[in-house]
Amino acid sequence: MKRSQAVSGYQIARQSIALALSVLLVPFASGNLYAQGAYAPLDAPGLDQLVAPIALYPDPLVAQILTASTYPQQISDANNWTHQNAGMLPQQRADLANGMPWDPSIKALTAFPSVLDNLARNTNWTTSLGNAYYNQPGDVMNAVQAMRVQAQQGGYLRSTPQQRVYVDGGQILIAPVNPALVYVPYYDPWRIYGVGIFAPYPGYYLAAGPPGWAVGLGIGFFAGISIGLFAHYGWGFNSWAPNWRGGGVYYNHAAYYSRSGTVYNHGHFGGYNRGVFEHAGRGVPANFHAGYARGEGGVRAEGARGGVRAEGARPGGARPEAARAAAGRPQPQAHAGNVGRPTPHAAAGGGARPQAHAAPAGHSAPAGHSAPAGHSAPAGHSAPAAHAAAPHAAAGGHGGAHK
Repeated sequence: MKRSQAVSGYQIARQSIALALSVLLVPFASGNLYAQGAYAPLDAPGLDQLVAPIALYPDPLVAQILTASTYPQQISDANNWTHQNAGMLPQQRADLANGMPWDPSIKALTAFPSVLDNLARNTNWTTSLGNAYYNQPGDVMNAVQAMRVQAQQGGYLRSTPQQRVYVDGGQILIAPVNPALVYVPYYDPWRIYGVGIFAPYPGYYLAAGPPGWAVGLGIGFFAGISIGLFAHYGWGFNSWAPNWRGGGVYYNHAAYYSRSGTVYNHGHFGGYNRGVFEHAGRGVPANFHAGYARGEGGVRAEGARGGVRAEGARPGGARPEAARAAAGRPQPQAHAGNVGRPTPHAAAGGGARPQAHAAPAGHSAPAGHSAPAGHSAPAGHSAPAAHAAAPHAAAGGHGGAHK
């Protein structure tokens, strides 16, 4: 009997110790699991390094790339699909792309094979860019503007026959001269911004430039791409725009948030903005004024569903620069050498407008912008250009349209 009681006591003691150890180990295990999904916020030089290769692209293309970079696997799939269907007629390719189970930003990039190929080749960089945009959208938008300021101060970023560079509300905007023909710029990002500004992203592959391009030229352009055929589905080039002051992207005139399940902190878009461009320091150009400021509201995380809410949005009216644009009045120009602002275009029509992934119902537009009403254009942008049904061409060559 005594032996039985002793064994029983021993078993109880062992079970008690095991239970105590398991309770103590749970926090450590949870901490490790959380660490695997944690995001380390980047400083200004780190963000500069990431956005440098795309900062000088036209605004809608920047918006597409930032959103698409949160879907690296879809980028790979779309790139393979594009190569397999390279010989297909543009209209057929656009029709097939429309039916693919990809995010609208990925579908939009099928119009730009060279861009899609570059994102697929540089998977590590693309994934890092997507994580930075998802977690620090406001900081990323400021980084793009900082890189544009740096390039402009160096004499590289200016209006050309291919694209127009202008200043609106303190932000440097880039738009095609011909709204139906888009030229993808080509440049060595670590030369354009000045040697020693930051190190190249580790392992980044810089593809060959267009025929005739030389290092000394600074910025070259691939052949123009006619975007009309890709406009009929609502996800085309002119359906996208960066929200420089709200820290996100507009898609069909509404705030658009990635629902990718592969990014860090999925469901908490914009939870790590740090305002690293709001004060002078390494990686911030002299006299730079950040468009997105944390103190003025902006996006913030709102639970596990991936939805976000804009804070500080004005209930009535758009921003002053948007009102000026609507009235046709000239915008302020920060540099005398810049070509004037493009003439506002009429809103595009034709085709269904997919609303998947639009801002959650009941949420206002990003900070500093009024909520979309009557499809008004985002602040600092005219309404999407009318889409011409010109033949589409794959990127390649230099200069005129590629038919």
